[in-house]
Amino acid sequence: MSIAYLYDGTLYLAVTRRCSLRCVFCPKTHGRWTVAGNDLRYDPEPSAALLIEAAARLGTSSHREVAFVGLGEPTMRLDVVAEVGRALRARRERVRLVTDGLASLRHGSDVSAQLAGAVDEVNVSLNAGDPATYVQLCPNPFGEAAHPAACDFIRKVKAHVPVVKATAVAMPSVDLEALRALAERLDVPLRVRPYFDPVVGEPHEPPRAEVGHRP
Repeated sequence: MSIAYLYDGTLYLAVTRRCSLRCVFCPKTHGRWTVAGNDLRYDPEPSAALLIEAAARLGTSSHREVAFVGLGEPTMRLDVVAEVGRALRARRERVRLVTDGLASLRHGSDVSAQLAGAVDEVNVSLNAGDPATYVQLCPNPFGEAAHPAACDFIRKVKAHVPVVKATAVAMPSVDLEALRALAERLDVPLRVRPYFDPVVGEPHEPPRAEVGHRP
């Protein structure tokens, strides 16, 4: 299992395999846990110290940025993300967080300020232009309340993080124009990610290097 791996100029840190969503386009929803040749099924929820050490082994010249992402929701361990992010930024790393935007909903209060100084960019996986479509694409325990919560997180985290973007997977059924209109109302760019059949998996090449690997 790998807690850190390189792909296409980005160093990815796998913080957890837990998630409150079961997105229809996510490989793990269909039993696939391999990303860029790395098995993320048995992620051990590494400590902040272990993640910082894993990133340091590669050095800043091996990648453009560090990203908290993976087949799990990083903000399920928000304290770890904040600690590791601040340590990496102190080393002049550029740090990006990919999130479902539901951290405040899960915590029951606004936690966006905890990301201040910890990340340079936040990408919120919005994926739909309305709550009903969101629930169809991203089943979750909060139901339709999750979509406005993600929108609210986008509004609030902009006060604490320099760059905030909404993202969406370009599934054939997704109304990208509705998403673009919503992103415009939220005053953030929309980044559209390509859709790959989750049963087959994304066409990732084997990683060029990996650290934190254990048998």
